[in-house]
Amino acid sequence: MARRSALALAWICLALPRCIRAAGKHAHKEYQQVALPHHSFSIPLEYSSLLGDWMLSGASIFERQRLLLHPGVLERQGFAWTKRPLQTNNFEVKFGFRVSGSADISKAPQDQSFSFWFVRENVSDHFNETRMIRAPSWTEGLKEQGYTLGGSQALFEGVGAVFSTVTADKKPNAAISFVSNDKHQSLSYGVDVPAASAKVIDFRNKKEVEFNLRVQPTLVQASITVDGTTQECFSVDRKGFPVKAGGYIGFTAWSGAGEGKVPDSVSLTKVEVVNFDDEAIGEDVVGASAAEISEYTAMMSSDSRHFQDQKSQTDHLARVTKMLSSHLNEVKPAYDVMAFQMSGMMDSLHKLDRDCRILSKELRLLASDPKARKRGPKRPSNLQELKGHVVGLRRLLDKEASAHMHKLEAVQKNLNDVKQQTDKASGSSMLGRIVDQTRTLEQSVVAKSSQSTWMLFILVVSVVVIGALMWNRMQYYERKHFI
Repeated sequence: MARRSALALAWICLALPRCIRAAGKHAHKEYQQVALPHHSFSIPLEYSSLLGDWMLSGASIFERQRLLLHPGVLERQGFAWTKRPLQTNNFEVKFGFRVSGSADISKAPQDQSFSFWFVRENVSDHFNETRMIRAPSWTEGLKEQGYTLGGSQALFEGVGAVFSTVTADKKPNAAISFVSNDKHQSLSYGVDVPAASAKVIDFRNKKEVEFNLRVQPTLVQASITVDGTTQECFSVDRKGFPVKAGGYIGFTAWSGAGEGKVPDSVSLTKVEVVNFDDEAIGEDVVGASAAEISEYTAMMSSDSRHFQDQKSQTDHLARVTKMLSSHLNEVKPAYDVMAFQMSGMMDSLHKLDRDCRILSKELRLLASDPKARKRGPKRPSNLQELKGHVVGLRRLLDKEASAHMHKLEAVQKNLNDVKQQTDKASGSSMLGRIVDQTRTLEQSVVAKSSQSTWMLFILVVSVVVIGALMWNRMQYYERKHFI
């Protein structure tokens, strides 16, 4: 709601200059600019909110202080496109960037580049990241989808600016080219880009670089500011093929390929997009109802630019007043919450200021002891004595800590030695017990074996003797009864 209200307030401010112009006054150029927050960002970056407006792919990532398009690694693509169209063809884009690499530009790959685009296609919907990841290489994945123009589409409708490290004649030099296509041919890097009219400007390894692109329906102009010096890059007449509204802005980059080459890293520090068309809402109203969008559009229409009489001006001002009142009513709860939070923060800051003042006063009192004068000029103050005690305690603790550390190391070593000896002793005694038990078992087995042998012998002898006695007894009974 807060972002929608802010946009509403900005669009309301567009209506006021029309009333001023209708009354015979002239508005300043600043009043004609409306910032487009969903197409802009500045540091510190908050990726959780930016990912709702931008689609990143490849090696690109939002960091706290920059948007890293791609690092200094070969065969890497950078990709950042807005998800919402720019509903105007009269706008300005400013973006700060840094290109960091080898001081010798000849070491950079010849096919390395990064670009800014304003095209009719919604690239964030068409690009298939999964297909690129599954390809054998990034190069093959981009070729399969037609993204061969510095990491961007080779067949498109729109305009762009390409920042390369070679010129059209293949000489190593930083250059900026204007690129345009009406979707009738696929452009090729190394043939169509860099362009023959590319402007040679050294933008590599600079502290501050800002590129400014001014787009109008029949004119596209660009300039670059390097370390405070501004130079014109190109100025292209588009009367034969006017720039259309409803395009998408984006940034692409390709780190290049080549054995032994050292690619640059490319990062963006800010992007500012403003709308100069006072008859169009520059970007979609996020969270607004259809009635609100219709009301905003009516405020931007050409009928609101000229008034036939004073009554028309009064009616227009009444609508503006109504929208302002609605805006104030919507933001009042959020304002009350912010005011309460700010009040709490101010109380905390006042308390911190008071505590710091008290602490500073106490330190001054310690540093300037009134009794120090009576002690003599060589007697230290309380603060100096305290400092000396602290230093002494620190030295004592350091010394004792070192001694304790040595003692602990010695105790640890003794414990390790005792453990090793105990392990050895326990192993020897266990082996001795096993040997004794084995010997005892052997003796028991031998004794039992001998005993079993004797018992078997006695049993056999007993059987023989009993058999003989029985034989004699049977012989006796036979002789007695049968003879």
